[in-house]
Amino acid sequence: MKTIGRRRHLLVAAALSVVSILAALLPAGGSALPLTPPQTTGEPTISGTPVVGRVLTASNGSFSGTAPFNYTYHWLRCPASGSGGNGEGCTAISGATFKRYTVRTADVGHRLRVRVTAANAQGTATGTSNATAIVRAAPARPANSAPPTISGTPQVGQTLTANNGTWTGQQPITFTYQWRRCDSSGGSCSNISGATSKTYALTTADQGNTLRVRVTARNSAGTASETSAPTAVVAKAEAPGGSSVSISEVSLPNRLVIDHYSFQPNRLRRHGRLLARFHVSDSRNHSVMGALVFVEGVPLGQVVPSHAEAPTASDGWVSFNLRASSRLQLRGSNRFAFFLRARKPGEDPLGGVSARRLVAVRLG
Repeated sequence: MKTIGRRRHLLVAAALSVVSILAALLPAGGSALPLTPPQTTGEPTISGTPVVGRVLTASNGSFSGTAPFNYTYHWLRCPASGSGGNGEGCTAISGATFKRYTVRTADVGHRLRVRVTAANAQGTATGTSNATAIVRAAPARPANSAPPTISGTPQVGQTLTANNGTWTGQQPITFTYQWRRCDSSGGSCSNISGATSKTYALTTADQGNTLRVRVTARNSAGTASETSAPTAVVAKAEAPGGSSVSISEVSLPNRLVIDHYSFQPNRLRRHGRLLARFHVSDSRNHSVMGALVFVEGVPLGQVVPSHAEAPTASDGWVSFNLRASSRLQLRGSNRFAFFLRARKPGEDPLGGVSARRLVAVRLG
């Protein structure tokens, strides 16, 4: 019985303690503490960059009053010159009623604010943020308007240079390069390992192939790539100066040159004969084998060559037997002229790499 009495005593004491606490919380009139509506004590803020496509985030600001609060948001589009402290002069953006807002193209040139409303059972209060900086358009990623090009001679041992082409987009734009080896028609390309500089030195592996370069442009908005047209087929390395080359290896801008000649004997007489020798080289100081040489006396018909056109030998020389006819005029001049032409087989005699020259021999 003593134990039951002690427990009852403890329960009564606990109940009296709760009552005393509640009494302390009650005002003198005996009713519960009043609930208070929200009041704005600190304005909301906006974080993020005001650029089209970026996301802005509203902070709630601070409110006094009886919590908890229910928060709602409305984003405002304001003039670039500013607006009133509570957003006067701004326009509510349709559908923009969330804590986060994705900047739109229509916002460009304006400022943005956010209006935050806190609510409880007793009422509401609203705070409006300061305006953002003026909204800017999203930076444009690079776009190519003229493709890259390649300069230089496509020949083993020569160096090619990539030219970027023309690009638009947000500046600054930086460029990187990837050289590609392709077949003779410019297809079936593959990247050349390590060839990522603006210039590229051609190797024997490139001979008989073509080259392209892929240029990649980068800026803060992204990247874009464009590939050049192929080069001409890469020729073998140029022979050392003074050595011989085949006429098939001579192409523009290289040209043929008739650089040496000789006559034996060194005088031309009526009914006489001459052994004439002519040497053909190119403008890069190589003797040329297989160039077709044409010779004709001037005036016509006074000297007859053994053949009108003949190819040069491996040393670049070609020989003609010349016979003076009875029409040879020995008066009025002490020299007789010859017109010479050297050309590449299959090319127009007046174009391509051809060369022309006048030479003369003394008359006897």
